[in-house]
Amino acid sequence: VERAKQDCRHFRNCLNKELFGGSLSRRKPLLYQPLIIATLEGALVNSDRDLTLHYNFSFGNLPQDTTDAEFQRKFRECWVDRAKQRDNIWHDVIGGDVKKAEGWLGYSLKEAETRGNVAVWDFENTQIPYAAFDAD
Repeated sequence: VERAKQDCRHFRNCLNKELFGGSLSRRKPLLYQPLIIATLEGALVNSDRDLTLHYNFSFGNLPQDTTDAEFQRKFRECWVDRAKQRDNIWHDVIGGDVKKAEGWLGYSLKEAETRGNVAVWDFENTQIPYAAFDAD
């Protein structure tokens, strides 16, 4: 779990730089970083051999000119090539679909609800660029 969290931190730093440029994301992180809600599923010790340790992410505050294809390319480069994670990625665009967003967050946090593992939410790798919400 700790190694996964370290790898995720490396991924976040890479993605921040790829999306917003290194100097902006470091100097003004509360404005120039993507919103990332990170959950680490499968950390409980149990007898379910099919339950693998893996991340679920929700993203927001992406630069307006970033296309979905460009984001996927940058995500894969940072996750697979730089953080050395498996290239087993499922990607979906939720956009403004509130029901779909609620469904995804519920899915991401299901281990907390069904198994009582509130540590599924990786607070260390969740980043909320608070100032970006006030910039509108």
